[in-house]
Amino acid sequence: MKNRFIIYSPEFNENIGGSIALHRLCHFLNLEGETALIWPFDKPEWIYPQPIKSICALWHSLKYGRLEYKISRNLITPIANYSDLKDAIIIYPEIIGGNPLFAKKIVRWFLHKPGFHTGTVDYLENELYFFYQQAFNDKNLNKDGDNLLQIIFLRNDIYYQSNFGERKGTCYILRKGRGKKIVHDLTNSILIDDLPHKEIADIFNSVEMCISYDLHTMYSEYAALCGCTSIVIPEEGLSKDRWRSEESKRYGIAYGFDDIDYAKNTRQHLLPTLIEQENISRRMVKDFIIKCKKHFK
Repeated sequence: MKNRFIIYSPEFNENIGGSIALHRLCHFLNLEGETALIWPFDKPEWIYPQPIKSICALWHSLKYGRLEYKISRNLITPIANYSDLKDAIIIYPEIIGGNPLFAKKIVRWFLHKPGFHTGTVDYLENELYFFYQQAFNDKNLNKDGDNLLQIIFLRNDIYYQSNFGERKGTCYILRKGRGKKIVHDLTNSILIDDLPHKEIADIFNSVEMCISYDLHTMYSEYAALCGCTSIVIPEEGLSKDRWRSEESKRYGIAYGFDDIDYAKNTRQHLLPTLIEQENISRRMVKDFIIKCKKHFK
């Protein structure tokens, strides 16, 4: 029996990992024969005790264009209607508190640590929790360490080494590491946050080092794929072994400036590992469907 999954998501943005993950989950669920749809963040929920207020909110959204919503032409991501909500399994990212769609069946997907972005955790009983990386799981909320749901988006069509000659300078990544102390020389160092993918790939192929203050961004892997020395700035209290064990050994990436030999010596293992992880993503979606059906039967 097919289930209906509705994924509460921002519009598609190829530069934002959370957006990519949510839309690709919808796509993969549809490929597996399930019915999966997107509920846009800005689409007002229907408040059953207040139908007039709900109609006014929807009219306001239509009038002022809030329902203009970007999707990817390459993904199967239909937009949900109010009629689709009945008896659906609703998938909220961890940044969404409470239950804005008044769902009876809730999956909460930790795309980062719960409370990291919001400072609060407001979840309900009998939810089913999944996490994108082991580092994002909160064992106080979710004791099931097997509920890994990681959907890799490998852009090796863009991120590959094209420069095998001289390299100069550095680039750096802040993203979720914004606010950390800057420890490298910023002279002529290029901040890549929010740049287009093609421009980032060109930078990765021109500089000697990429320094990331975000512990978990995929851009560190992309830098290594482009032949750049990719370095993640360590977090106090998080050891190299523990950080590396959290996610498939982190081939091609140095944890600190004293770990560069590891990055260089293991870079050749990175692409095959990422390709395998992309294949594993489909198997994880199959397991996700089975666990949801069992939990919400």
